[in-house]
Amino acid sequence: MVDLPSQPLGDIDPEFQKIALETGELTYGLSGTSTREKLLLNLANDVCREHLGLAFRLHIQAALSHGVPFADLLGVVRFIGPYAGYPAAADALERLGAVAAELGIDLRNAAAEASVDGSSGAPDMHLRPDKGFDTADEWLADFIASRIVRSWSVPGLSARERAYLALAADVAQQTLGASFRVHVRLARESGANQEEIRDVVRFLAECGIAKAAAALRELDTILEAI
Repeated sequence: MVDLPSQPLGDIDPEFQKIALETGELTYGLSGTSTREKLLLNLANDVCREHLGLAFRLHIQAALSHGVPFADLLGVVRFIGPYAGYPAAADALERLGAVAAELGIDLRNAAAEASVDGSSGAPDMHLRPDKGFDTADEWLADFIASRIVRSWSVPGLSARERAYLALAADVAQQTLGASFRVHVRLARESGANQEEIRDVVRFLAECGIAKAAAALRELDTILEAI
């Protein structure tokens, strides 16, 4: 079992703390995603759904306590910006900085310590991430392409992690059409098998069972066609 922070839940409602830990045991027990991937998925969901209170703080603490560099937490916020919206990402960045300061983290030094070189995780351009957002408007198409390419060039995240985070954005926002299909294919091209991709969506059931169930129904249809 992955050790996850749960205070001050126990001080407020010990029964809810018990439920939360039981839930974490179920979702973190899924074998298709690593602990690091799960920790990053939680942060991405928080930003997309603007859950920036206690849950976000606990997820930041959990990631740091399991060895995820602070620079990679910044990478998640940078990456998820065009999906969640830049105002939501800016609010998350402010909250992330505040939590880091409370924990005594040197923001300037920590921000430079990404664990993965961004160039190593750039997507194969024959399946571009921006193609999940087709539009007839030329300005919007150029804007989407520039922001998505910029997002997918952020250092600190592998190609597989980026695809998973994009899937998390789709599940959180229920964008289960073209973008979801592209992100599933990007996950497959990054080396993830079908069951591992299912585990990404299963893990996100912790963040809303109806959203995860809808995403799994669509995922099964996509995987049958691949």
